[in-house]
Amino acid sequence: MKKLSFILLAGLAISFFSCDNKDDIDEIKPEKQVVLNNDIGTVISTEETSEAVMEVADYEVDLFSFMESQYTEPTNTKQGHVNRYGQFCREWQRYKSEKMPEVSIEFGEDGRFPMTITIQYDSIELNNDKIIDGAIKIEMTAAPWTNGAVREITMDLVIDSVEINGEKRVEFTGEKGVSKKWEITSDITFTYPDGTELFRSAERTREWISGLDTKWDLSDDKVQITGKVTCVDTEENEYTKEIDEENPLIRIGTCRLIVQGTVIYSQNGKEFAKFDYGDGECDNLATYTYTNEEGEEVSKEVVIGKHKRNKKNN
Repeated sequence: MKKLSFILLAGLAISFFSCDNKDDIDEIKPEKQVVLNNDIGTVISTEETSEAVMEVADYEVDLFSFMESQYTEPTNTKQGHVNRYGQFCREWQRYKSEKMPEVSIEFGEDGRFPMTITIQYDSIELNNDKIIDGAIKIEMTAAPWTNGAVREITMDLVIDSVEINGEKRVEFTGEKGVSKKWEITSDITFTYPDGTELFRSAERTREWISGLDTKWDLSDDKVQITGKVTCVDTEENEYTKEIDEENPLIRIGTCRLIVQGTVIYSQNGKEFAKFDYGDGECDNLATYTYTNEEGEEVSKEVVIGKHKRNKKNN
């Protein structure tokens, strides 16, 4: 996985979100005190943008993993399958043009598994106008809904202008035919156009709580997400983001953004902000709340999932 060099990069003066940096803090601060080298808005905006692009990548992983039963032959014996396997996802109306990702399949030496799925993107445009470049490699120990099935995922992507590099492990802990639930760990680095990096180490549980019986109908799909993320950025901000157990994150099949839930930001065990995704409506608005230097509680509405880059001319 790509390694960070926080000491070399900590001197970056320009924030991606063009917010004022605060002076470096040299003295040792006591525990239970929040010390951030950027204002809270910059910290939250950077993290929530990473959350949005990660959701795009996760959708790609699920889409091609869940088509496992359609992969009948390895692509090294019939190169035509590279294009044909990519065409399967047309039924999901995921991609905007005729240009599709190239999908290659490798089977295990003694049977179907372990199966390796490699997806190559060359400026592939989604129906929501986002653009993906790079590659995803998925190593599967068994079919997706098999008890204990594990997916080891390696990502080397650019989604719009944000680079994603790292590894993720997804284990199916539900019961086949009854429930769909996954335990997920990941170590991912996000790199922004100005060179700013954000490293995220995550532990999450993702459970499909609605729409299990309607394979081709996305309108009733609902996924619940719980867990926490530890973040370190190149401004040497280190903090934890934990999903509120009483108000977990919710994704629905007809919206590309998280539509509900609250996450709590903390450092040294002290909360410094909350981020509220709303009440279930599919929109690009959320609210974050924090306490300013005067001790006043402040709430601000922000736009999420807005990060884009210009399409390539070719």
